[in-house]
Order: sequence, then structure tokens, then C-alpha cells
Amino acid sequence: MSAPNYGVWRPIAEHVEYNALESNSSAVMAVADCVRTTLGPKGLDKLLIDQAMNRHVSNDGVTILLSLKAIHPVARMIVEIAERQEQLVGDGTTTAVVMSAEMIKEGKRLIKELGVHPTKVVEGIESGVRHACHLLEEDAKAITINDLELEHVVTTSLSSKLDGARLAKMVITALRTVGENAKYNGEYDFGKAIMVLRKTSMEDQVVNGIVLERKRLDPEIPQEVRGARILITKMDLKPVKESWIKENKNYQEILLMENDRMAKSREMVDAMLKTGTNAVLIASPEVDQAVEDLLVAKGVFAARVSVEEIDHLTRYTGAKPVRVADDLKRQDILGRAERVYEDEDNSIIYIEGGAGKNMVTMVVSGTTKETSLERWRAAIDGVNAAEAALNTGIVPGGGAAELHIMDKVKNARLKGLEQVGLEVVASALESIMRQILTNAGFNGLERVMTAKTSPPGYGIDINSGEPVDMWKIGVVDPLMVKTMALKAAGEIAKSVLRIDRNLAAEDLSPQAMTETKR
Repeated sequence: MSAPNYGVWRPIAEHVEYNALESNSSAVMAVADCVRTTLGPKGLDKLLIDQAMNRHVSNDGVTILLSLKAIHPVARMIVEIAERQEQLVGDGTTTAVVMSAEMIKEGKRLIKELGVHPTKVVEGIESGVRHACHLLEEDAKAITINDLELEHVVTTSLSSKLDGARLAKMVITALRTVGENAKYNGEYDFGKAIMVLRKTSMEDQVVNGIVLERKRLDPEIPQEVRGARILITKMDLKPVKESWIKENKNYQEILLMENDRMAKSREMVDAMLKTGTNAVLIASPEVDQAVEDLLVAKGVFAARVSVEEIDHLTRYTGAKPVRVADDLKRQDILGRAERVYEDEDNSIIYIEGGAGKNMVTMVVSGTTKETSLERWRAAIDGVNAAEAALNTGIVPGGGAAELHIMDKVKNARLKGLEQVGLEVVASALESIMRQILTNAGFNGLERVMTAKTSPPGYGIDINSGEPVDMWKIGVVDPLMVKTMALKAAGEIAKSVLRIDRNLAAEDLSPQAMTETKR
């Protein structure tokens, strides 16, 4: 008879002392080592290869991290934090990972070599991160969309990317074109005003309007409509399902259902045309062939669109999506555009001169699928960096902002052993400039020492290795990228340093945990 199981937990290695802190910190270092050499304008790329031998070259931190086969649970935590950083800010994932690795390395030294209790280190880290973020906010400078500093932000963000200088010009053009139209509730949200389309068959361009990678429903549909009155429909345009007809064995009933299908299709098309539309954009899950044929016969421009594209289309044209047939009776559902047309050679549809909010589309090209994907990601990063800068302000880049608040962080007064946690945060603040300079071919520690003796805002020129005013040379970063990366790094460090044992669980699903508590 097997021994009874009194709980869901069991040690990973029985009868063996398992050093959780060593294992977990090693996992963090392994993940950090995968991306730390990508940091800065002279960072290197990674070649990603999957099981099918598909390959991709990238130096984008979150792309590399999400591509890793992270087995260790703490390694997965790092990837999840980096993904959240990307979702919230759109940049700074590598910075967050490098700082978290430095915090954990220094925290482990304090715990193992000096015998400081993990909770004291963690409390110090929490206070240090909060104080550092406050200091960065005090040093931040507000900018507007027409300031030269906005160009500096985008250029700095894209300096390590493929064709970064060329993409930066495109991003700036797009930002300035939409301007204040990208403001919602007092803050910029360029995701609602700028679309980024990846197309290898076209040249880079910024289009004042919406570009959809779509084709008309049928080649016989008009290729161009001027003075477009746009109807966006999410209605079910397949009134009688083919499966119903196929399942029916009675010929008369099949005939009746087929006639009913044609009648209902004609009724739906007539109701749509009665609104005055001459361009129908369809986001319905299914479209009956009879509906397509009737739209062709009536000479109406029609194309399929995705649900994700509807938000952009409604903002740009002013159309209100139709969900049920009764919506067609409303007077305010149609949107307007000066011109809607298809570029048959590239299989894309242009919508220009919309009556709603101003929008632009950045068409990003590439000689291969891989390069176009990398350039597409870079363009989005540039837009995200600009948005963060306009909403929260900017600070000196190149690690200068972090380096020059180190002493202030270390001089903060905390109780007892919590003070050592400030050293952990200070070490992380220094690590960014050190890594950027190491990646540029310098002795990072030596150059950092030189930068420390320079005035606030000064960093190191990555070409000459000499101290330079980052404000003057236009190397600046969004405040939000810095503070969010610092907070993310602090979260990872606190989680890892507090773990004293790794355990394997039977089942951690919410249902199983509820059953166990009973």
C-alpha cells in the first residue's frame, strides 16, 4: 500500500539541501546574459532559430526573451515581467532585465556573504526604488510635440535598430502629422492615431490616411470610389447556413431554404444600400456568396476588414459599426472619406480624406520577411517612446540619469539593515551605463568612474569615450521607460531574493487549490 499523501507540496530534491537562491539567481543571470549585449547604439544582434529552422536576426529585448525556451520557473518570471514592460511602455525591456540581474547579484552577496536577512534587503530595495523614481521625476523635463527634443527621443530609441535613422524620420513625420489629434483625455495615445503596416513589396512611406492590407471582395467591384459614404457592418451576412441545407434530405425543403437564402440576402443588401452607402467594409464572420454577387451587381465598393481594424476606421471616417439590421435605420451610421481605392499590384486598400480624426499609416518595407519584421517592430518602438516622452517628460539617456542619482539614493536614511538594500538599487542604477559602454568596446567600469566625476546630465560619448553633456548631444530617454523599468526590476529582485526553497506542486490550478483548502 502506498503512503498517504497529506499535502500537495513536496521537495524538488529529497534528502539533499537545495540552494534555491543560487539556482534562481543563476537562472536570472542566464536570461540577462542573453540580452545584455544588445543594450545601447553599439549593441549586438541575436540569431533566433526555431525547431523548423526558421531564423530571425534581432536585437529587440522582448522579441529575444519571448523566443527563449525558458524552462526554469524564475526565468519564466523574467520573461513575463519583460512582456508586461513592453505592454505598458513599449520600450525598456532590456534595461529592466539588466537592472534586475544586478539587484539579484548584489542582494545574493549581502545574504550569503554578510548574512543579511532577505526581508531587510527587500525592504531596502523597495524604499530605494521608490526614492530613485522620485529623483528621476524631479530631474525630468516636459516637452511638446513640436520640440526638437521629441526628435532626439525617437532617434535615441532607434539608434540601435536596423535603419534606425531612416525609420526615425518616418516616425517623426507621422507624429507631427497627427499632432494634437492623438490626444485622448489629455494624454497622447498614438496607437489610436498611427497604424504601422509591414509590406515587403513597397517602399517606406507615411500615408495621410488608412492603408489596409486587403483586397476587394470581387475584381468586378469598382476599384475606386470618390466621395465615399462608408458603411461598416458586423452583421451576420449569411442568413441561411450551408450546413442546414446539406443536412436536409427533403428536396422541397432544400428548395425553400435556398429561395429563402436568396430573398434574405437581397433584403439585407437592399437595406444597406438604402442608407446611401457606396462603400461597404465588412467585418462579419461569414458573407453569403449571394450577398457578394448582389454588391457586385449594384456596383458598390466592398472589402473585408478585421475586427481589430474597426476602431481605426470608425475614428477616421466617423462611421458607426452596424451590428443588427435595425441599426441600418439610423441616420448617423455612415462615415465619409474623400477617396477609397485598391492598389491591385500590392493588394492594399487606401482610405484618404476621412471626415473623422486625422490618422496616418506608416508603411514599413524590407528586403526580406525577417528584415521587414524587425523594422516594423522598431517603428512601433519609436512611436511608443515618443508617446511616453510627451506624457511624462524626458531625462538624459545613456545611463546618465540613473548614474547621477546614485549617491542621493545611497544617502537616504533607513532603519538598521534596510540601509543595505539601497546599495542594491544603487548598483543597478550604475549597471546601465556600464553595460552600454562595455557593449561599445570600452572598459565600462573605468568610464563610469569618469562619468561620476562629471556634472549632472553628463555621460560618456560611445565613440570617443570622453565625458559629454547628454542634453546637448540629444541623447535623451522618456522618464516613463526609466521608472517602469526600475519598478519592474525591483519586483523581480524582491520576488527572487525572498524565495528560500523551490518546491514542486501536484497541481496549482485555481480549482485544485480550492479543493485542497477544503
